[in-house]
Amino acid sequence: MWKRTKNEFLFCEPLEQTTKAIDIMQKIQDFFEKNDFTWDIVGSICTNGAPVMMGVRSGFTALVKQNAPHVITTHCVLHRHALAAKTLPENLKIVFQKVVEAVNFIRARALNHRLFKTFCDEMGSEHSILLLHTDVRWLSRGLLLNCVFELSTELEIFLRG
Repeated sequence: MWKRTKNEFLFCEPLEQTTKAIDIMQKIQDFFEKNDFTWDIVGSICTNGAPVMMGVRSGFTALVKQNAPHVITTHCVLHRHALAAKTLPENLKIVFQKVVEAVNFIRARALNHRLFKTFCDEMGSEHSILLLHTDVRWLSRGLLLNCVFELSTELEIFLRG
């Protein structure tokens, strides 16, 4: 679906069958043609680093560079963060693992979750909800640690009780 609102161009078009670089490039090219854009307006592209995006010969960025050699390509900072988080020192990995176990003990069990929420509400805590953490949701690591820090007293009392 193509939409235009107040000088903004929204691009939301699913890939029908395959997710190859050529398919992505065709969607972008169709968007450019429909909106009378040229590749001169593109200054940079930020991708997730997947081979379909970054492949030297047939990746999306290689296809873009065929049309616009001036385009600068970068790797998404969030994905860099995920890679860096996977290489934490062993002592920090152990601490993070214990924090995740404690949070998931409360969050993954409905009764514990309800009891913790009620407990935090009764204590007048600013927050009462913990985020369930899985390795798939690596972006939530920072939020998880912030939440645990803010609810450290409540967590200690709840887990001891």
